[in-house]
Order: sequence, then C-alpha cells, then structure tokens
Amino acid sequence: MVELGLPPIIGHRGARGLAPENTLGGLRAAFAHGVRYVEIDAKLSGDGVVILMHDETLERTTDGSGLVAKTSYSVIQGLNAAKNFPDAPAEPPPTLESVLALIQEVGGGINIEIKPCPGRERETAAAVVETVRRVWRQPIPPLLSSFDHAALDTCRTLAPNLPRGYLSEVADEDWVAHARALGCTTLNLLWKNVPPAQVPHLTASGLPLLLWTVNEPEAARAFLAAGVTSVITDYPDIVRA
Repeated sequence: MVELGLPPIIGHRGARGLAPENTLGGLRAAFAHGVRYVEIDAKLSGDGVVILMHDETLERTTDGSGLVAKTSYSVIQGLNAAKNFPDAPAEPPPTLESVLALIQEVGGGINIEIKPCPGRERETAAAVVETVRRVWRQPIPPLLSSFDHAALDTCRTLAPNLPRGYLSEVADEDWVAHARALGCTTLNLLWKNVPPAQVPHLTASGLPLLLWTVNEPEAARAFLAAGVTSVITDYPDIVRA
C-alpha cells in the first residue's frame, strides 16, 4: 500500500476559518498554526490552467464575476482571492503548480480535491494528474479525491500509483463498496453522517477515514479517539489532536 502520511489534523482549503481559502496566504496561515497537511480544491480555468477554486463562479471568493470555466487564466490572475478577508494582502487564485511547490518547500502533504466544472470532469482530472507528475518530487504523493466518479476513474487510468480518496456527503451509503469499486484508498466523508460508534466498522475495512469539516474541538477529539485517521478543519488554531 502507498504510504499516505496522513496526520490527525488537516487544514481545510488551507485554513479557511482564519485566512482566505485556497490561496498561498491561506496555506501559509495553516502552516503557521502547526498544520503540515492541507486540503485544497482544484479546477480548470477557461483555457485549461489548473487553479485553486471551490465554486463554479468567481463571485464568492474573489472580486471577479462569471463562470470559472469561461474565464481565462490571464483574467483570473488579476483578481483578488482575499476578498473576504479585507485585512489580508490581496493575492490572485494560485495555480496548482505554485501550491505544490510551496507544499514541498515546507515539507508538507496535500489532499487535492478535484472539483471539476460540469462537463470537464475527465479533462480536469487529467490536468491535475499531469501537474502532479511534472511538479511533485517527494516520496509521499498527494492524495487525489473527488465526489465525481468520472474524475476518480480517470485518475485510476492515468496514474494508478497515485492514491485516491472517495468523497461523499450522502448518508447511509455503502461507502466502502463504492470506494473499492473505484480503487480508492481512503474514505473522505461528511462528519455529520458518521456517528462515532460507526467508526470501528468503517476502519475495519482497512481504508483510512478522513472526516470533513470538523470545527468543534470536542467532536474532533471524540472522532480521533474512536479511530478516525484525520479530521479536516477550518480552524486548526483550536481543533487539535
């Protein structure tokens, strides 16, 4: 099995509760609070550059507007992705390439959620795989996760050696069976759907269990004590192992 290097605490979109999400500044904020493994969202600009962005549109997190899939990178790199943190320095949405360089510089790990715009599932997954292959040089590879089964299948076809995470926000689903069908190596589940009493059953599968987004310190401690591998949090300043 591929070594995943998963720690108990993973920063969500960097440190989303403390700094602009999916930005280099947000990643540095996570590292400043002791985080050494982060989760981020990757999707394609209109002209095929892999950038960090959660939404299909630009309005919520930047001072731009419109569909990401219809906006060129030349426009995106002129936007301010720190819109929701007025005291933070302005910065553009970063490329995945620049993020992987930063992660390697600090000796960290990363869960790349492939977040494709509609109709670009396989294209986005292929671009993420290509970027990882070209840039990543550390022995522990990034974890590639997605809600989208076509994206996960593409990753399996193009890079079977890269670990994949099965993302689900559906309650009472046979998560283990679905993950195994896609050749996934982790379960990445919405924490509200996983009672602590169910954790031993899930971990008995041998698949590491990652829960998102756990922002209550007591809940995080309870899950970790029950055997959860990692909790993904917006607030790594207060949610600790």
